[in-house]
Amino acid sequence: MSTFDALQGLFRRDLRELKELGKRGWFVLPLTRTVREEHLGRCCYLAEEFLSSAELYTLKHELGLDERQWHTYKAKISEQ
Repeated sequence: MSTFDALQGLFRRDLRELKELGKRGWFVLPLTRTVREEHLGRCCYLAEEFLSSAELYTLKHELGLDERQWHTYKAKISEQ
C-alpha cells in the first residue's frame, strides 16, 4: 500500500466518522469530536510532509476538502 493510499484511507475513515457523529447530535461527547478532528489535523500535516504537491492536490480533491477546511483541521493541532 502506498503512502497516498494509506493517508486517503485514514482521511476517509475519519471524515465518515465525523459525519456519523454529526448525525447523533447532542448524544456525542464533545471530546469524541475533538479527538477525531485532531487526528484529521495530524493527517493533514503528514500528507504535506510525505506527498508530492500533485498527490496532495489529488488527495484534497478526491476527499472534497477545500483549503479552508484543510487549514481548519490543521489549526486543531495548533490549538493544543
